[in-house]
Amino acid sequence: MAENSYIRKKYKISAEIVDRYNGLKSVDDIRMVRVISKDHNMLIMEDFMPVIGEVTGKVELVLENEIIPYQGIHGFYMHKKNQFRLLIESYQE
Repeated sequence: MAENSYIRKKYKISAEIVDRYNGLKSVDDIRMVRVISKDHNMLIMEDFMPVIGEVTGKVELVLENEIIPYQGIHGFYMHKKNQFRLLIESYQE
């Protein structure tokens, strides 16, 4: 059997991001999620407790070698069982 036939994920968190401009985007193998809002800052890591909230600010998906930023957003997020979901309602200027 070839060595590369099975690639193990390092991190358990996956995410789904939905907005009306780009539709649905899925991201796997996320190291952590940063939520920086006007009312709070949060760092979500593997096996984090379930959480739901509203964000006015930015969300960053931190992968091993990359950060995927969503800046100047207003929306809603939920994290449960290592699945992060972000619904972007609007982009702020």
